[in-house]
Amino acid sequence: MNNLIYSIIQPEMQQVCQPVSHFDAQLAQDIASIREAMHTHQQSALAAIQLGIARQIVVIDITDEQARRQNYVLINPVITALSAETAAFKEQCPSLPGETIETRRPVAISVNYRDPEGHPKQLDAQGYLAVFLQHTLDHLQGRSPASYLSPLKKQRLLTRLHKQLKK
Repeated sequence: MNNLIYSIIQPEMQQVCQPVSHFDAQLAQDIASIREAMHTHQQSALAAIQLGIARQIVVIDITDEQARRQNYVLINPVITALSAETAAFKEQCPSLPGETIETRRPVAISVNYRDPEGHPKQLDAQGYLAVFLQHTLDHLQGRSPASYLSPLKKQRLLTRLHKQLKK
């Protein structure tokens, strides 16, 4: 199994992921690797790129505001609608160890995706799940919460991350 790629300063985290074209045993293996990494590293969501797999695969397993378990595997996800209403959220990410970044995001979204068998699906999400989805889907486009920072704040963050990696 691959190790988690923890830092946004690693080139792998800044690439745009390729769509999945074959819904086969390799896809099932990639999904299993992501689930295992989520369990091992106690993460609620991971994009495949966080394991060095540059494919459009996201796995989410969270408990929402109403204490309902939300478990999704999204293949080739595309956000198709964003609410006009936005809110500020404090986000953390294994690619930004020890950092919290405030982002402003739409509070509701719609996502079209395929399930692991290749069937088309749509997910309408609000609140915590909507923010979680936007954050994780950003990784598929080579973005992290740091992408929303001003250039000066982003540079300060990158300097801190470089120092952490040298230790």
